[in-house]
Amino acid sequence: MLQNQLSILRPDAPSNLHITAVTDTTITFAWDTVDNADFYLIRIAGETRPRQFNSSPAVVTGLVYATVYSAKVSAVNGVIEGNSSDVVTQKTLLPKPTILRFLYGETYINGTSINSPSITNCRIYRKGETTALLTGTITAGVLRIYVLGNVNIIPGNEYDIRAIDGNPNLPTSAAGMPTTITAELAKITLNNVVASSGVVSGTTENNGQVRISVDGVNKTVFTATSTGSYTGNISGMVAGSVVKAEAKVGSIFPSYVEKVAT
Repeated sequence: MLQNQLSILRPDAPSNLHITAVTDTTITFAWDTVDNADFYLIRIAGETRPRQFNSSPAVVTGLVYATVYSAKVSAVNGVIEGNSSDVVTQKTLLPKPTILRFLYGETYINGTSINSPSITNCRIYRKGETTALLTGTITAGVLRIYVLGNVNIIPGNEYDIRAIDGNPNLPTSAAGMPTTITAELAKITLNNVVASSGVVSGTTENNGQVRISVDGVNKTVFTATSTGSYTGNISGMVAGSVVKAEAKVGSIFPSYVEKVAT
């Protein structure tokens, strides 16, 4: 009689255990719920104690990046645990790389990632997309993506950068967690210009260069201070002259501002 009662109380094994999401430190498991289950136990291979969850889906946290985990789930009715589900296996992702500020016009996007012999490549994507625009390198943890002149890199647009776990040319490789950057235009300001004084001043990137032109004629290039201020004298200005200041990044001048001299 007792055995029959236990059989009635014992919950079925959860079916359809699968992965719905994965990050560098979490895996989200889901399964078909069991009618008479009070809660569920997820057993991660290598862990001494199961993790308890009240429902599906369930997020298992505190995991290690780029690590393979096997898991199974069982249902519990009161104190009676049912049979376990089939085992599923999932590898966690690489963490987000650290990316330096990127100015449109620079040759490379630079940053750092995990220093491992198996991590040799990274990729850049339009934000939120999964089709890579370019592939870069990771050497001893140093990340570089050559972007100079690439038509897919547009000033003001946002991009995701991910380290690649494994050979990027094989289907077994996996893109890691994304770091989102903006292809920034170099900052540039120009103070009001008084023609009679000949002084041109403003701000730009720290230690950056600024090309000054008057009425479409290039005059000179100023180098800003370590705090981004620039100033200098320009000849040939008259009231009504159009003074243009352009910030230099690499070999181009992607951002500018104009003032009419008074």
